[in-house]
Amino acid sequence: MSFYVEQSRLGLVYLPPRKEGQVYLGMIIPVPEPYAGELQKVTKTDGVPPHVTIVEPRAVDREQVPDIQAQAAEICRSFSPFVISFGNIGDFRPVSPVVFIEVQRGHEACKELAKRLRFGPLDTESRFPYYPHITLGTNVTNEDLDRVAALSKRSHGFFMVDGVDCSLLEPNHVEQLAILQLGSGVPESVTGEIPEIFAHPQLHTRKC
Repeated sequence: MSFYVEQSRLGLVYLPPRKEGQVYLGMIIPVPEPYAGELQKVTKTDGVPPHVTIVEPRAVDREQVPDIQAQAAEICRSFSPFVISFGNIGDFRPVSPVVFIEVQRGHEACKELAKRLRFGPLDTESRFPYYPHITLGTNVTNEDLDRVAALSKRSHGFFMVDGVDCSLLEPNHVEQLAILQLGSGVPESVTGEIPEIFAHPQLHTRKC
């Protein structure tokens, strides 16, 4: 499959071709405060909150959207909440001009959730193999990317993932369809290893 590049307020976006009547649907995990505010000071995407992509934009028929949303919601309800912690600064250069924060804790959970949510019309070819990360800079100079990477180091931390945003995306517009809540049971490994996260409700992506 060939992808085309769209320069937009979302930054440099690689989109698959779509037919008349199709829309782009994607799913992300938003980064909560206080990290989101800090990261937005250095990111190079206008108006798009820091996030971990779970399903990059896929072209689907508009009439398929309700069924896709319902099936995705069921999948998320069967998936336990988990913690994401920030890792090192990485980049995809020279393949792609992107600097990112690695997902350390939660890396495998993101990969498994992404795998489960790539069903039916969402199970199409990707431009790159899936790699959980938080994008900091896209389509900017190497000097800019180095500066973003240096500034973002102060924002390392962790947060609980309670839900996934499901949205329709256009180059200059994002329409949130739903917050797909993850299951209510938090594994004992999380409560025992990082008990302080429950003393800070703001460190949850959603307040369930």
